[in-house]
Amino acid sequence: ADQSVRTLLARAARDLGRVNYQALDTDGRAQYETARRFMQQADDALKARNVMFAGKLADKAATMASVLLR
Repeated sequence: ADQSVRTLLARAARDLGRVNYQALDTDGRAQYETARRFMQQADDALKARNVMFAGKLADKAATMASVLLR
């Protein structure tokens, strides 16, 4: 479970890295920042051994990041 969460976080980070932040409108930038926060919170949850919560946060971050690429 821990590894699958880390895989989701890596995918979210990769996708966010491909987003042109400067080209985003205000809403897009807010979504970008929210995805980054979800990633940080998921990492914190993993450190606290709350894998289920971390998985939910990582999934949200990965979903938001993939939408921003479109």
